[in-house]
Amino acid sequence: MKSLVLIFLFPSIFFALQGCSHKGTVSAVQATNIYSDNEKKVPGNARFSIDETSLTKLRKDDSVQGFACAGHKFPVDGSDAFVSSVPSMLEQVFEASSKAESLTGGHDDTSLLFRVERFEPRVKFNQKFFGVDAEATVELGVSVTGIRNGTRVFGTTAESQRSRSGDGGGFCEGGGQVLADATRDAIKDVLEKLGERMANSQSLRK
Repeated sequence: MKSLVLIFLFPSIFFALQGCSHKGTVSAVQATNIYSDNEKKVPGNARFSIDETSLTKLRKDDSVQGFACAGHKFPVDGSDAFVSSVPSMLEQVFEASSKAESLTGGHDDTSLLFRVERFEPRVKFNQKFFGVDAEATVELGVSVTGIRNGTRVFGTTAESQRSRSGDGGGFCEGGGQVLADATRDAIKDVLEKLGERMANSQSLRK
């Protein structure tokens, strides 16, 4: 009986003592679930830029909670996926779109500034007889400001919370990808919310 107890407790002790880092890959998304009350896209060219400083909020060195796997680190970086996903969302909303280095544009251009307001990733683990299960939750907030001819014509902030669960593996190694997948889901959801608000904005259509 003592041997069985030691076998069962050994993974917990091992998980707590190890100091490995497990980082998953956050892939880009296609934000296609955008509903509009208008048959046509928003007219004109949308020139967009992304606040580079705010992108640092999408990088976290560690997100683990609880005792299980606490000796490991679970970094996550959603910045590249976010930057790569914005253009495809804008293609669903505007007749034309292009990346800009600043908010200045042509006479009829709408300049959009995306800013990451907050990013809170969390992953926790539940002990199994062999290994662990991982549960990840990600909260993401992104704002967009629209400028035309020096005047603000649009502004909104969208929030998203998405969760994923999956096999954490025998040594917690699966938690990184579960966290990355939850981050991807949050990026997709928040971009679709922003896209829907822009698609239905009468001020952007004037």
